[in-house]
Amino acid sequence: MSKKSKNIDLSKTFLKYLNDGQYKRVQLETEKLGKPEDQSPSIIFYYACAITLNQSSNIKDLRCASNLFEKLYVNNRHDLQLLCNMIEVSFRTQEFKVVLPYVEEAYNINQSDERLLLGLSKIHLYLANLDESIKYYKILFKINPKSKIDRSEFLTCLNYASGITQEFYFSECLNYSKLMENNKELEHCSFNFKNSKNNKIKIGFFSGDFKNHPVSFFLKGLLLNLDKDKFEISLISNLHNSHYDNTTDELRLSTKDWIDISKLSDLEATNLVRSSELDILIDLCGFFRGNRVQVISNRVAKIQACWLGYNNTTGIKNMDYLIADHNLIKKEEEKLYSEKILFLPKIWNAMNLSVSLPEIKKNNLIFTYASFNNFHKISNDTIDVWSKILNCSNSQIILKNPMPPSIVGEELKLNLLKKFIVRGVEKKKILFINHKKNFQNHLGLYNNVDVALDTFPYPGVTTSFDAVLMGVPVLTMKGHNFNSRCGESININLQMESFIAENKDDYFNKAISFQKEKNILQKFGKNLREKVLKSSLFDIKDFTKSFEKIIQKII
Repeated sequence: MSKKSKNIDLSKTFLKYLNDGQYKRVQLETEKLGKPEDQSPSIIFYYACAITLNQSSNIKDLRCASNLFEKLYVNNRHDLQLLCNMIEVSFRTQEFKVVLPYVEEAYNINQSDERLLLGLSKIHLYLANLDESIKYYKILFKINPKSKIDRSEFLTCLNYASGITQEFYFSECLNYSKLMENNKELEHCSFNFKNSKNNKIKIGFFSGDFKNHPVSFFLKGLLLNLDKDKFEISLISNLHNSHYDNTTDELRLSTKDWIDISKLSDLEATNLVRSSELDILIDLCGFFRGNRVQVISNRVAKIQACWLGYNNTTGIKNMDYLIADHNLIKKEEEKLYSEKILFLPKIWNAMNLSVSLPEIKKNNLIFTYASFNNFHKISNDTIDVWSKILNCSNSQIILKNPMPPSIVGEELKLNLLKKFIVRGVEKKKILFINHKKNFQNHLGLYNNVDVALDTFPYPGVTTSFDAVLMGVPVLTMKGHNFNSRCGESININLQMESFIAENKDDYFNKAISFQKEKNILQKFGKNLREKVLKSSLFDIKDFTKSFEKIIQKII
């Protein structure tokens, strides 16, 4: 048998192995032939594919796969699938500096290729280049208006970027909703819910984040305090069991009805949740990763509402309500939300404090600001103002992403740092701190902070709760919609309106003025903590009563 014939037969065998999920077998048999990079292009391709598809592949192996795909692509630039494979691997390694120039070069030649547009959109989204990401998403959906691929990511991205109006965001939500309603695969999915009332109100909470995640931190207090004589609780999870942790176990023990839909199709998940005969489903996910918006769009409960995890309209026809408070959505703005707004009397969410708090003890030699928010919340407008503050004062800022290193790669941090340096900020004024697994260690970091600077237009929520607990005031910006006003609502509930900026100039002036305040620790510090603990932010029992009332009112 000739070498060419042998390679053809081996390629067919390897393809069969890949289809059967025998990725390791392809790797082992290729390595028996010698160095993988010395094999024929088809064998190299299948070997690199096996590494990519193998979820247990380590970073070293994934880099090897990327290098092999690059080798093949350089020799055959017409085969864009090789480049797409490089893009796929880059999200596993969180390394984009090699693949991005290739994608940009290929896009300049193939500007209607949806795969390249999607790749550029996702890479720039990961790197927090939000304007670039949105630009490519817009082109992609203009070329293919019926595409549902990555629509959720696009809509989520719109909440983070500067200059996006609620009108534009809402129109894009409605476009996506129409696509879901026209899903031909689910035309036979209609269902009639029983009119009879359950003995207790059957309430289900849906999320893909029933783990060590802010959604769970806020939800736990509500679940603990809901009146079990009136409510029967179900938790519908889209979290893969490989991501279960101690918080997952705690939540599972809090209910008798844990429904796992993570491995089910949309139709299967729809039918399973409907069989629970829920009176109301509370979606905690919105368009964030782990969502099942098609299932929500199908309607799986008599009443469906969005709360907590996603602070904006979804535009989904079958999402009946959005739970907010009066600080977040103005009466004249309700037309820009497809859901009917349910207003809680004080604040839209509250937390149950279940851990002891570190001592408040500060001794900063230089005035220190901080933001422990997700790096993607640090928009261009935010960087502009923060840079101006740092350039005009003897101060520094601590940045800590709440995500672990497995999610936040080095390139994201370097890209963020570059944006500050371009604006003239000295590198030594930007201090990066790594993710802390231990909650008390995380809180202890605030002892290095004088004032927390909130991001805009997407402010912090959990991080703001944490900051004020540690006696650190949060300077936030007035917003234009539900999502962008969360920081306002927190400060209003703390009677700290002086820490709400009217605009970017006011934000800058307030931030600088705080440096001139002597004894800022004495003014806030322990006094602020005492105030916070007595506030609606941590009055979970009062919050639960209000929550129960609005649910009972609509059932």
